[in-house]
Amino acid sequence: MPATRNGNPLTSVDNVRRSLMLLGALLYPLSDERAAQDNEDAAGYGEAVAARMRGVCAQAQAILENALKAFSHDGAEAKSRRGRRKARAAGGLPDGVQEEVDRILIECDIPDALEWLRRGTSIGGDPGTPLEELVPLAARTAAAALRLSVVAANHVELSSASDNGGDGDAERATAVTRGTVRTAQRIARVLDEWDMLADSPTAIIGCPPPPGSAVDGAEPRPDRSKERRRSLGVAATLAGEESAAAGQAPGSTTRRMRTDSVWSAGGAVRRD
Repeated sequence: MPATRNGNPLTSVDNVRRSLMLLGALLYPLSDERAAQDNEDAAGYGEAVAARMRGVCAQAQAILENALKAFSHDGAEAKSRRGRRKARAAGGLPDGVQEEVDRILIECDIPDALEWLRRGTSIGGDPGTPLEELVPLAARTAAAALRLSVVAANHVELSSASDNGGDGDAERATAVTRGTVRTAQRIARVLDEWDMLADSPTAIIGCPPPPGSAVDGAEPRPDRSKERRRSLGVAATLAGEESAAAGQAPGSTTRRMRTDSVWSAGGAVRRD
């Protein structure tokens, strides 16, 4: 795999995989959230959840940046035909890749992500962002990161197959890229458990409500102002399939079971 001004693309994919591991861990409650619940500290609990969501955004941003680096070296070989689109790309992407990146970001409802990366904006980093906005932003950014990580890994694996490197290089490329894809697929299944139609930020991520608040046993209330689905459906998208149950909202019993499962789970994403 040739080295570029953005570094070795295989190294970038390996960095993607490492950030995926951290992202996967952040989809589960951390010890400070559990401690705040045990101490009935509602303010501390909200701050802990918000800190974890900002961590999700930060790791997703790192994945996006390294995924773009993984295939941006091809952009230097492409003719300059993109005008303003090229100016806002994070490193000059090939036409086909640029179109796919744009499509993913639009579908995940973060169309300005490339501009944020170009400006060095910290996605979700504003401590003043309310949890009601931060949780959906973290979910959408994570979804885009997972999808783009697979695109980048597949792109680098195909590129490595056409290089003239030794068998050892090809084997390493295969191990890194396929390990990245498997990790993304596992994390996608966890992210798809987030209930995007739930009526509170903690309910979305499958965690208990803040201490002292009423336990909400009602079914999620869909937002009819625009089309939304309960699940982000990332795993199905990665598999090239549509999830038949994506539009179904679970009942309160299912939500309580999911909350118990998420709250009691540890880091369930194993390392390749």
